[in-house]
Amino acid sequence: MTSINTAGTGPIGDVSDRSLRVFATAARAGTFTRASTILGIGQPAVSHAVQRLETALNTRLMHRSRTGVELTSAGQLLLDQLEPAFDQIDLAVAQFAAAEPTAVTVSVSTSFASWWLLPRLPDFKRAHPAISLRLMTADSDFTTDPNDVDLWIPLGSIDRPDLDVVELCREALIPVAAPDVAAHYSGDPVSLLTAPLLHLEEQYKSRFDWPQWFGANNIDVVERLPGDRSNDYSLVVQAALDGQGVALGWEHIVADLIADGRLVAIGEPIVTDTPFVVLSSKRTPLSPNSASLRSWLVDELATTR
Repeated sequence: MTSINTAGTGPIGDVSDRSLRVFATAARAGTFTRASTILGIGQPAVSHAVQRLETALNTRLMHRSRTGVELTSAGQLLLDQLEPAFDQIDLAVAQFAAAEPTAVTVSVSTSFASWWLLPRLPDFKRAHPAISLRLMTADSDFTTDPNDVDLWIPLGSIDRPDLDVVELCREALIPVAAPDVAAHYSGDPVSLLTAPLLHLEEQYKSRFDWPQWFGANNIDVVERLPGDRSNDYSLVVQAALDGQGVALGWEHIVADLIADGRLVAIGEPIVTDTPFVVLSSKRTPLSPNSASLRSWLVDELATTR
């Protein structure tokens, strides 16, 4: 078994709870940059904290590279021992925090917040007037630590054994455009080959895009199709509303806009095998308020499941 060497230049007394938590966060995040975002500190502070910990333990815990960090055997051993200990500490503190009503923190994408959640929040508040919400928006799954929020609706597929997963709705996509633009195209997917397409340009691959949509309709296209691009789906939807082109609409996001005539669906939706889900940490049980919000989200999105 690998052991942690505590002899040398740094005595155990130099090991702080902060440096241990920074190390654990960096190990889970995979890079110092992501860890700094999660912790809300600078990337150099993460690097220095890990270096101080390694000096105190006289042991190399991580190997750094341009692509991220990789734990050494000693680092993995330390992480395996730290995580249950931190869980116990967090549970001990949580039992006192639970005595006072706290806001439910939920992390969602900007587009989900703008086009789906905010229009429905008055209904939730009328049904649950005592529940306060803390809404956090993130347009990259790398910037959210599920242990820092009560509920998380990620953009992509998250496969982690420490998270509870509840399905919200299917991923169904349908081309949409403002009425004047949509009038130029039929339900035949081939007609959209000449359309001004609006693209979501993601930092990583998480959801269906236009090349995949054409491929699902048995139409071969180049990987990078022409058209305007944005890394914010809210801006893609707004561009479609403004008549700038045809967007690939997530059904649950654009359904209200189609219903009130602001957007027109072109053709039939395509359903993928990657549903949208809501996640929560298994480390701490959901509070009654968080459970109420999750149940409400599931019920409200049931029509698109």
